[in-house]
Amino acid sequence: MGNNTGMRILTSSLLISLLAWGGSASAQAPDKPSLTGTWQYQPRGTTCAEQYYFRSDGTMMVTSGKEVTESTYVLSDKTVGSGFYPFEMRVTQTNGKSDCRGNQTPAGQSTSTYLRFQGNGERLILCRDANLAACMGPLIRLKGRIGA
Repeated sequence: MGNNTGMRILTSSLLISLLAWGGSASAQAPDKPSLTGTWQYQPRGTTCAEQYYFRSDGTMMVTSGKEVTESTYVLSDKTVGSGFYPFEMRVTQTNGKSDCRGNQTPAGQSTSTYLRFQGNGERLILCRDANLAACMGPLIRLKGRIGA
């Protein structure tokens, strides 16, 4: 068997496996990593770190600079695109102070983004759409810390 024949068989086998697996645009994610816990993000161009405390009850607290916000969130069980989880967040309370970039987040602000986990669920990025064109991160899971 020549190299070309072997390569065609391997390529055909991979294609058949992918087709059998299913090319659904939205797939159930059986091994979705847990978001619960403490995550840290270092915004570029700053010496300030943001911490995200995700609780298992769908609430979270973010500290960024002098700003502290409380929010509710929903992380979908299904992925879209290449492993992006739809993520909805709504700010319920804020202390009205400035974050790491000098901005203030108003109570009531809602955002819809996409999370993509990396590194066995120990890192994640937040993206505006279900692609890598406009993303923030990585957020890194802090070991031994539990969401407040």
